[in-house]
Amino acid sequence: MDKIKNASIKRSMTLTFIITMCMTGAFSGGTIFLANQAQQNILRNKYMLIRSADYQWDQEADGYRIDMDESAVEWHGLNMAENIAYYGCYFAMIGLPVFYMIAGIGGAAAVYYRVKLRVPILEMQKGMKRIQDNNLDFRMEYCSKDELGQLCGSMEKMRKELCHNHKALWEMLRQRKLLNASVAHDLRTPITVLRGYLDFLERNIPQDKLTEEMLMDTIASMQGAVLRLERYVECVRDVEKMEGMEIKRERQETALLLKEIESNICQLKEDKKIDLLADIPLRSVNIDKSVLFRILENLLQNALRYMKEQIIVEVSARDHLFFISVKDDGKGFSEEDLSQAVNMFYGKEKGSEHFGIGLGVCRLLCEKHGGFLKLGNHENSGACVTAVLDIL
Repeated sequence: MDKIKNASIKRSMTLTFIITMCMTGAFSGGTIFLANQAQQNILRNKYMLIRSADYQWDQEADGYRIDMDESAVEWHGLNMAENIAYYGCYFAMIGLPVFYMIAGIGGAAAVYYRVKLRVPILEMQKGMKRIQDNNLDFRMEYCSKDELGQLCGSMEKMRKELCHNHKALWEMLRQRKLLNASVAHDLRTPITVLRGYLDFLERNIPQDKLTEEMLMDTIASMQGAVLRLERYVECVRDVEKMEGMEIKRERQETALLLKEIESNICQLKEDKKIDLLADIPLRSVNIDKSVLFRILENLLQNALRYMKEQIIVEVSARDHLFFISVKDDGKGFSEEDLSQAVNMFYGKEKGSEHFGIGLGVCRLLCEKHGGFLKLGNHENSGACVTAVLDIL
């Protein structure tokens, strides 16, 4: 049974057919042999008796000629029961092999379906029903090396992909909802400021209560609020562009890539202390360099805002994944930060230059590149942010 279950459909069907034919042939041969033996046993005790036979020499035939009448012949034949048994053996020799063949084919089909087809078919039917009901929280349990096992494996991959896409869609909708709420909240402040200044001007200009200096200060404040609005809208536009961007991986030489990373760090650090640690055993990596440096720049800018004395940048690669870790010695993340910092426009210290999108952009770019962004605090003190990119 295990050979049939694990073999391919063609091979298992051939094996089942051969076994069925061998068993049918064996039973048929045995039945014919036993029926023939039964007939021989029935005929064995029957005889013919000839009384008063007259023997004469026939010179023409050069042999004896026997003259007898019918009354001189006595035949001990078969009774009714023996006749039924005798001719029943003929029926058995013809009918039973036919029955064995029909029963063998039916039994083989039933066994083959139960052993080979029933489980994967039921598994796929249940899987399709759950997918139609938008229930992707299950797993295809059938494991075999045959075509049906491969089909179930393909269906399991499809389920995982659908589940991943659904989760990504829900996460995108959740992030979009948070983004809209954040935009609505953050735009309220500059709009309220502008409305206040406009009301102030509307009340005081007709009464000539404003000096030129007061008027210029008010205009300057309004220009600052308008500039903040423009920058905020530009950030929102950049986020929307990144959501629709395509990742373009290219083969990059590891040595040259590390030199570019070191050069990029030098341009950003100014008089700050930033150490670079690299551990990449691969000679080259398949990566989108623009995404890599955008992530590195955002992580370093965040770390530079909160560092005290030192930043450590670790770059490594293993198991087809590329890791960038940026550690600072600042105050680290709070519990709220760890759960919310990757959301767009999150930040407790937003200002005219910072809108709380740095880590959100990094998370989005990592996911676009098949990876993820991990936040944490290292053992001593300070934050540790790790960006993981898929380099397959």
